Amino acid sequence: MRAGFVWACGCMPRRMRPLRKANVSFSSETDPRGEDTAAQPSRGTLYVVGTPLGNLEDLSPRVARALGEADLVAAEDTRRIAKILMHLGVRKPTTSYHSYSTAGKLSYLTDELAAGRTVALVSDAGTPAISDPGAEIVAEAWKLGAKVVPIPGPCAAVVAISVSGFPAGRFLFAGYPPRNRGDRRKFLAEMLAGPWPVVLYEAPGRSAGLLEAIAEVAGDEREVMVGRELTKMHEELARGPVGELAAAWREREIRGEVTVVVGPAAVKREVEGTAPTAEEVAEWMARENLPPGRIAAALAKLYGVGRAEAYEIAQAARRIGGRKD
Repeated sequence: MRAGFVWACGCMPRRMRPLRKANVSFSSETDPRGEDTAAQPSRGTLYVVGTPLGNLEDLSPRVARALGEADLVAAEDTRRIAKILMHLGVRKPTTSYHSYSTAGKLSYLTDELAAGRTVALVSDAGTPAISDPGAEIVAEAWKLGAKVVPIPGPCAAVVAISVSGFPAGRFLFAGYPPRNRGDRRKFLAEMLAGPWPVVLYEAPGRSAGLLEAIAEVAGDEREVMVGRELTKMHEELARGPVGELAAAWREREIRGEVTVVVGPAAVKREVEGTAPTAEEVAEWMARENLPPGRIAAALAKLYGVGRAEAYEIAQAARRIGGRKD
């Protein structure tokens, strides 16, 4: 699983470039351009299926129907999906598809779709392709012209942010942080600099180290919410200053996947209750001593501005509130 970040927000970016018609794919029987696709060679269907984080009561009827309709189930863990299929009373062939799968496995699944079959993609738990395998086969399905159908289900990041108590009109999903100490510190300094909550995943054995690293970068008093074994029998939620939680976590043997929600950095607003502007965010990141290149990259992702404009904003922010280059 690779670390990555996704900006989730309740509004559209400030700028959006129009899609070029030649590069657009449609997943439907008749696309919006009015071109009838029924006469084209039949392609299969890829269901992207969200499965429970650990509680089988979270299985929806639609998930059950999708798995029942599939000709093949591609799973990150075939043992786990076997339990789900047994619970549903469904018998389907399964094949493994995980981060170590070869190009041959991707080709095999693509061939199944090309032959008109229905493939259900599931991860170990939660929603595929969110810090889990799946993006590659979804991209190939689009290229092939197959029908891509989302089957919504649980997602640990969304579950955690919903019970964190932090304002979540916007939040940053940063996935798994780097394992290397220096890289992790640099990563956290960039991710935690903004006025929004940040959601992180971590393995149980490294979770105490992650909390300590957050305390080093953001200060002992930064509020965090930690969720362990979400939706399972031994679910545990804790919220408080990260310094205190880090000390408590270090004294325990932690089991089960951990989701950490870091509260937003405090930003003084001229107008309360409004979303921060690109300039305000840049000034805050500059005060955290982030270089202009990193500030510009973050602004380009979060606000949809061009790299040149983002760099100008970053440079101005450094002159106002950051150290001189």
